[in-house]
Parts: sequence; structure tokens; C-alpha cells
Amino acid sequence: MKRVFFNILFFLIPLVLLIYFIPVERRQRFIQLNEDCSWHGIWLFDRIHHNEKPVDVAFFGSSHTINGIMDDTIENQLKSSSINVVNFGYCRYGVNIYPVLLKEILKAKKLRVLYLEVREDENRYSHPVFPYIADIKDIFLATPFFNRDLGRDYFDSFLYRLKLIKVQYFRPDSLVTYRTGDFGFMGSKDTASKSFLENVKLEHMQPKQNLNHLERMFYMTYPRFYLGYLSQLCNENHIRLRFLYIPEYGSTAKEPLEMMNYQKYGDVLLPPHEIFENPDNWADENHLNHSGARKLSKWVTDQIRKNLSLD
Repeated sequence: MKRVFFNILFFLIPLVLLIYFIPVERRQRFIQLNEDCSWHGIWLFDRIHHNEKPVDVAFFGSSHTINGIMDDTIENQLKSSSINVVNFGYCRYGVNIYPVLLKEILKAKKLRVLYLEVREDENRYSHPVFPYIADIKDIFLATPFFNRDLGRDYFDSFLYRLKLIKVQYFRPDSLVTYRTGDFGFMGSKDTASKSFLENVKLEHMQPKQNLNHLERMFYMTYPRFYLGYLSQLCNENHIRLRFLYIPEYGSTAKEPLEMMNYQKYGDVLLPPHEIFENPDNWADENHLNHSGARKLSKWVTDQIRKNLSLD
């Protein structure tokens, strides 16, 4: 039985290595995310590689950022300073995706400032699309310390690579035209009902059991590692890293729980809480609507002027 196991293992290892060494067009990794985040991935890739317009200021984050940062409005307000602003938000949480996105951007652009969305607390798991767009090195050298998704990421990465090879070599008609729009903001003009938001607010007011110091040290090992990695990449490429707090509606937290950790790497921007307290500014409990995004973006514009010494 033991011999059979090792025979299978020796057969599988070369097969896996072969799959990973077959060249795959990088753009295909983003094209095949066509059922995720309104197919935002291919726009993100093409904005980096097939749009010649520079990127001076970038925003990273979840759908909070996609719906909350009007990059076109911010850039227009900074027009006299010739600052190019792009919202590179991508749906859902997981800080390990941000070094991957930054390295992708640095292949074609030179950033000056990176704003990273933070919320009440840091998500401590792998981003769902990390195994699909990360390089092999980033996947297999991912930190194992409280990385509950490590095995899943290996498995998903392998299956996705098989899919990409099939598409590339057996379906060459799957090419997609370039999507080179300048901006990534995708917001809603809807306004959530006040009664619904009031119930959300009441839920936030219920007492919660927070992690104690030792539990926080343990569970935050994973996201803190990737925040440090992101900061290192920024330092190596002379990029100013800033953190932008975007809480949910009804949140009672005036600042993120990881505030002290963020401050090790850069300034933490705390927008006026009245933006987030006003129910007219929300499309739902998680996302600002156009009204809220406009107010947040105006405030952020002033911060960019200060950070870049633009008067």
C-alpha cells in the first residue's frame, strides 16, 4: 500500500509541475473571471497594460471602494495639477490580493500614492480571486501562519490553470476586445430605505464579543503579514501608502481596530463621520450611493492635495 502511494505521488508531482510550466497568456487570467465582480478584472488588467494614460494615485479596496470613490470626479478636481487617479477596487475582502495588484500595476505604471481601504476590522482570510491572478511564486510561497485557505488556494490555482490551458490552446476564439476606460468607479444612484438602515444601525449597537489580545495576535498574523509586504513594495518603489477608513452604515467604530498597525506603514485617513451617518448617502448597508460617494470623494480630493503638496 505504501509503495502504491509513492508511485502515485511520483506520477502526480511531474504532472503538476508540467501544468504550471506551460506558458499561459497573463491577460487570460483576468478574462476568465467573467462571472466575478461584473467582469471588473479584465477592465483592471487592460487599464494597466493597454491604456497609455498614467496612474499617479490609485485606490485599492473592496466594493466599498468601487462604490465610494469617484475617481473621475477626483481627477477632474485635480485637473490643474495633472494628477491621474484610478479606482482599482475589486469586490470582496482579502488583503493578500493587494500586493498582487500592485505588482501588476508596477509592470506598466509608476504610482505616487496608494490609498488602501480599511474597515472596522481587517479581514483575516485569503481573497477569493487570489489563486486565479497571483503568480505561481506568490501562491506557493504564501504565508502558512493561520492561513486557513492555503490548501484551497493551491487546489483552485491548479484547476484554474488547467482551464486557462484548455482555453488558450483549444479555444483561440475566446479573445476579448480591450476595455480601456479610464476609471473604475461603479456606483449606485439608489437610496436604501430609512427603516431598513435603522434596523441595521440597531444591530450594530448590540454588544459584541471582541477578540482578546492573544486571540487578535493569532488571527491577525495573516493580514498583518500581507500589509507589511504591501508596505515593503511601496517603499521599494517610492510610493506613499495611505489608509482610507470606509465603515458600514450604522457602525459605532470611529476608527478601525487595527489603527495602530496601519499607522506603522502610513497615515490613516478618517473621513467626517457625518458622511457615513447620513442614511441618504447609502445604497445599502455596505455601499455608499452617488450622493455619499460624491461627498467622500470631495473630502478625499482635499487630502490628496495635502499629500502631494498641491495647492
